Amino acid sequence: MQNAERRLSAILCADVVGYSRLVRTDETGTLARLNEARSILHTAVEENGGRVFNLAGDGLLAEFPSAVAAVQAAAGSQDRLAVWAANQPDECRMDLRIGVNLADVVVDGNDLLGDGVNVAARLQALAEPGGVCISGAVYEQTRGRLALEFIEFDQQPLKNIADPIRVYALRSGVDPSVVGNIAVSGPATTGGTRRNPRRARVLRRLAGIVVIIALLLVINLLTTPHRIWIHWPALGMGAALVLSELRRWLWGHPWFSDRLPD
Repeated sequence: MQNAERRLSAILCADVVGYSRLVRTDETGTLARLNEARSILHTAVEENGGRVFNLAGDGLLAEFPSAVAAVQAAAGSQDRLAVWAANQPDECRMDLRIGVNLADVVVDGNDLLGDGVNVAARLQALAEPGGVCISGAVYEQTRGRLALEFIEFDQQPLKNIADPIRVYALRSGVDPSVVGNIAVSGPATTGGTRRNPRRARVLRRLAGIVVIIALLLVINLLTTPHRIWIHWPALGMGAALVLSELRRWLWGHPWFSDRLPD
């Protein structure tokens, strides 16, 4: 596909949680609820200027002209789906996960292909039931423009995706049973007032180092009061913190990441 048409698009991927189990429990009812859920998604997609381009199994893929529109559709869909599913019995309640990515995609008729679409699907898998995960590219385009809360996570390696992706969770975060290795790297950020997650992470780590150094100082004074050795572990922990933050900055900086080999 050397001459394939390409374009920059925001991709929304939605998928039903535990669809196979729901079908085993109540096939007819599950198929009916799937159609209802898709109708809700279709409405939110169209209201925000998007289009559904693929319905695969219990999933849905939609394209938007902007990241803001895609996130609005994702959040609006989950709000409506939560109301719709509120009275459903627990054993057959239908929840969805949604992922949103912004990337260059390949146009194949009415369908879209490429890593940009695959990343949206991987982000969907990280979201908790009823939640939304977005990529760093989407967050950069939407921060300060939407009155929504995000939680930032460290860069995540995604299956069959070459480079790690910075992930942000909308609403209540990600399912720890799916990605137990994700560590929160910052507090929630809200709409127009954005807190600095990197600063918060550094301050937390710095506070931990201060506590450790204080304990070591007590040990130093109790065991060898005439020989001070506390400065060596203090320097080591400080250097480790600086190198760790430098690595994070280099890995996420566009100038550096653009020059990494594919």
